[in-house]
Amino acid sequence: VRRKHLNCSMLSQADAARVAVVRLKAAHTWRAVPRTARLLSPKDREDRVEKICEVTEDFCLQPQTAGLAVSMFDRVCAKAALGAEINVPLDVVGLVCVLVATKFQEVRVPAIEELAKMDLPKGRAPRSRILMKEAEMTVLCLLDWDLHEAAPHQYLEHLFQITDASKSCVKRAEFFVDMSFYEARMLDFSPIAIAAGSLMLAWQQLGDIESENKHTAQLACLCEVDLKTLFLCRHILMDHFESVFKTCEVTVRVPASAPMDDSLRSESPDSIFAPLDAMSVVPRPPGSKVDPDKFFSPLRCPPSLPLAGQSLAGSGR
Repeated sequence: VRRKHLNCSMLSQADAARVAVVRLKAAHTWRAVPRTARLLSPKDREDRVEKICEVTEDFCLQPQTAGLAVSMFDRVCAKAALGAEINVPLDVVGLVCVLVATKFQEVRVPAIEELAKMDLPKGRAPRSRILMKEAEMTVLCLLDWDLHEAAPHQYLEHLFQITDASKSCVKRAEFFVDMSFYEARMLDFSPIAIAAGSLMLAWQQLGDIESENKHTAQLACLCEVDLKTLFLCRHILMDHFESVFKTCEVTVRVPASAPMDDSLRSESPDSIFAPLDAMSVVPRPPGSKVDPDKFFSPLRCPPSLPLAGQSLAGSGR
């Protein structure tokens, strides 16, 4: 035992991270959700995921908790699509998935009474503690009590060490993993493939060709998929990113006398992340209780940009 411990301690940071990835994959078996087992339309699923992430934000939970809750929710929906009887409304299923996820990821668990008040449709009577406990047992039985899963964030932390990722790359890749929760097409990919695809998209947006050439084949090997699969994952993430921010109206404050320049409303990756980089601000992940003017989540608009010609320091932000 001592010899094994000594060998591990002599590994480089990157090699130790590779060992951690292998162990993580061995300990957590990924279960793909068949396309025939998709209970909700992509839009309806996105709405439910947004509610789950809002709850995790309100309780200041970690992004990993949101990811695990969404994964459980998808598995319950898959069981329902395949014929399992669920006598629990989907809004309650989402809340219960958050509750169960917190028991694995968090030090403190939200009170059931407080959780029961969240995402309450208008006109519906308040949920009772008994209802929430019964719903929890229903969800646990549908999941066969098989609850411990590895989220993309867990793999991403190790991939950063393996590839020696820069701070800008880390910021973007974490954002893309958070964003992946909302996209139904990501159900076709394993958590480690989502982490790798997010990292590859971060390299692409930063123009880091050196890292792409050096590490992409290695990522495919770690994910045990071909390069085509990883590139498809990256493409879907980029497609979702563009679809969100093309429909998200970015507010740009310019002097009234200034002519309207269409380039000021550009919503390219650079225009989304540039003000954040300049202000040393990171995108707002689920679980961050912060000033909404300084942070944003994947489905919310980025903060307003300063006046044209105005410095960031003089913008009051």
